[in-house]
Amino acid sequence: MSNKMKKPVPGQVYTAQFPNHYWFALVVLNVVENSYLVYTTSYYSKIPPEIEDPCLSQFYYGYDLHLKRPEPSIYWIDGKPGDNYKLIGEIDLKGKNEIKKSNWYSGIWKQFFPSDLMRDKQKESENVYKQEPTVLEGNYSEELDEKTFWSLIDLIDMDQEDPMEALICHLEKLPVETIYAFEETLSHKLFLLDRPEHAGVDGESKECLSPDAFLYARCAVITEGQHYFDQVVKEAAEIDLEWDAEELLEVASEAYSRKTGETFEYVSRFDYETYSNTSAWEKLNNQK
Repeated sequence: MSNKMKKPVPGQVYTAQFPNHYWFALVVLNVVENSYLVYTTSYYSKIPPEIEDPCLSQFYYGYDLHLKRPEPSIYWIDGKPGDNYKLIGEIDLKGKNEIKKSNWYSGIWKQFFPSDLMRDKQKESENVYKQEPTVLEGNYSEELDEKTFWSLIDLIDMDQEDPMEALICHLEKLPVETIYAFEETLSHKLFLLDRPEHAGVDGESKECLSPDAFLYARCAVITEGQHYFDQVVKEAAEIDLEWDAEELLEVASEAYSRKTGETFEYVSRFDYETYSNTSAWEKLNNQK
């Protein structure tokens, strides 16, 4: 049996990872001999895409310096995808079948990835998520790596009378620096969820939102673990405001107090209180 890769056809979706380990996806629009007209989708996530993801049908719009406006990222590439690309299925090209050409050529597929998407997303992340907090000067802890943080979160059992006890007991045995790092990481992730789309509000309904309820619901999302958290972020999903895991906010403080007998006074770099993600909420205010 031949292991030769089949020739890509219109509608097929190929995914690969950027050097920063985020996933992106390309969709084939047209084929002319060994050249392929493709578009970069709007998909950008640490999780590989599934064929049902609506982002795969959406163009990524990059800024065209010549036209001075955003334009869909459509271009020609030659050859076939390299081993780093994975075919995940086909989508309906309804509404896109008429796109047969482009003036842009992006080289050999095997060596290609849409660097403009990665660059723009990183800039967006820096602008929206890397805000300086309003706190006194001080030294901030480094965040925990993803594997360590989520393995700690997995110790939470929301079915128990004291769901955080196992986590607190584990943390109090670790160095103080690790407790600080846990608080820093938790605060950042809560900050990432502090967005109107997760609260399910628009410019008019914002006033009805309970800031505390939204914060406690964001805590509950984190207690569900890494996969659920990543899905909520990726899909900009609305969070159930009936959820409540307020106890998560006291974990680092309690672990520190048990370990040292002193009051926990560490202030994290990211403020997790509702409306602290000012860039996200300002966009909503501007829509009124």
